[in-house]
Formats: sequence, structure tokens, C-alpha cells
Amino acid sequence: MRIIALICLLTFSVQAEKPSFKKWKMPLALGIASGLTYNPFAKQIQTKIVAPGRITHLDDYLQYGPAAMYVGLNIAEFKSKEEAFDQAGVFLLGTGIYVATTQGLKAAITEARPDGTEKTFSSGHTATAFFGATVLAHEYRDSHPEFVIAGYALATATGALRIANNKHWVTDVLMGSAIGIASAELAYLLYPKVRHQWQKLNRFTLTPQVAPAYYGASMSIGF
Repeated sequence: MRIIALICLLTFSVQAEKPSFKKWKMPLALGIASGLTYNPFAKQIQTKIVAPGRITHLDDYLQYGPAAMYVGLNIAEFKSKEEAFDQAGVFLLGTGIYVATTQGLKAAITEARPDGTEKTFSSGHTATAFFGATVLAHEYRDSHPEFVIAGYALATATGALRIANNKHWVTDVLMGSAIGIASAELAYLLYPKVRHQWQKLNRFTLTPQVAPAYYGASMSIGF
């Protein structure tokens, strides 16, 4: 199944338009690194370096940091490259992609975590964090690069804490980050086509809901 995950990442890059291939270099590199660190020797080293037990629950919250920054910037009305409608559509599509991928891999691979519990591969926390950071980078890398740097710093910290807390092996975290980044890139690639098809059918409506206390979207489908 790990080989299949790598093949999927490679397939995504092949399907991407050639001028955009550079966007796929990082998830591909992370996916390959995940494969290289999937071995008993790497696990043995991690077991010796990382102290047993969980040191903090901070990673449970940090994973949402980049996405929270993205939502906060939109609420604060910073100028963005995408309209609110398209931003919500890309975010929802990408979220569906990475959640389906990580949960599918967890269901298919029954390998134990460092702490002995099940479903270690791949890291959903890390995928969530890097997905949010990549969406943040797409929208604000030119106007607010400091937020982009902070987003990736939070994502990296999330992955590091998953290892430090004995919740994931290094290979799990590397693949989780690859999935998160690839899901965001794939969402930006596919969303225009998905929206076009739905508009042709004239059955789908996605309306962003933005208020000081929340950010979301309402969806309706006509029959």
C-alpha cells in the first residue's frame, strides 16, 4: 500500500500541467523520503532517540493553525487572489481529498504506531497542517509571505510533535506532509474543471458564509 501511495503522488504530477510541475517536486520528494525511511533500521533509531510516552497534546491543536490563519486573513478582509466562492470550493475539495486519502490508507494498513496503537500510516494531523499551509501559500505568498512562513512552521512543528509524542513513525509524517501538499495542489488543479461541470448541469450552488465568528459555506443541489 505504501508503494501505491507513492504511485498516486507520481500520477498526480504526471496529470498536472507541465508549467506547474515544480509544485509537485516537494510532495514527490517527501513521498520518496517516506519510502526510504520505511525500514526497521529507521524505526530502531527513532525508538532509541524518542523518549517513551506522550509529552504534550499541543499537536492536536497546532494541526489547525495554518487553516485558522487562512480563515482569519479572509475574515480580516485581506485582499486575496481568489473570490470567496472559489476559495471555499478549493478548500472543501482539497479537504475531501486528503481526508479520504489518509483515512483510506489507515484502513488499509494495519501497522502499529510507536506507542503500540493501530493505524499509524499515514499521519492525518500532518496532512491537515500541510494542506492548510499550502492553501495559505497559494493565496498569500505574494502579499503576506510572513504568514506563509508561519503556516509552514506550524505544520512542521505538528509533524515533529507527532514523532516526539510516539504517535507516528518518521515515514508516516513524511507521507502525511506529502499528501497534504499534494491534496492542495490537486484541488487548485481540479476545482476549475469541477466547477465548470457543475455549472453546466446547473444543479449545484455553493455560497460562502463569512461572519466575524465563523467561516463556512452552504451547499445546495437541485434535482
